[in-house]
Amino acid sequence: MSLTAAELIKADHEHLIHPLHHPSDNAEPIIYVRGRGATVTDVTGREYLDGLSGLWNVNVGHGRKELAQAAAAQMEELAYFSGYVGSSSIPAITLADRLIGLAYDNMQAVFFTSGGGESNESAVKTGQGEGHRAA
Repeated sequence: MSLTAAELIKADHEHLIHPLHHPSDNAEPIIYVRGRGATVTDVTGREYLDGLSGLWNVNVGHGRKELAQAAAAQMEELAYFSGYVGSSSIPAITLADRLIGLAYDNMQAVFFTSGGGESNESAVKTGQGEGHRAA
């Protein structure tokens, strides 16, 4: 059962909090349903250029089948595992090694997080925040 545009807007208003904006700013939301490359399509079929890259997290474009396949293959083996308390995983080790190979010569290690707030908080907690240098 698929919902109509009006039903989607009603459910959006009733159950979804939109960050940083007053609810009146979202009185007539554009509801996106599909993305291909740098183009996104709304529920009415109108196309838009995604100039924000999905708000900065779709830098390589929408609908990249090879990325979905790589993610699915990894999730079939191990979806995620935290690096806390002596734990590690091959994907984390491999990616860290690759990033260090691409980074400045003075970079020795990486710390993976899920977003900007967690990144900033972690930098402060580990003494790597503003005004601090990595050992």
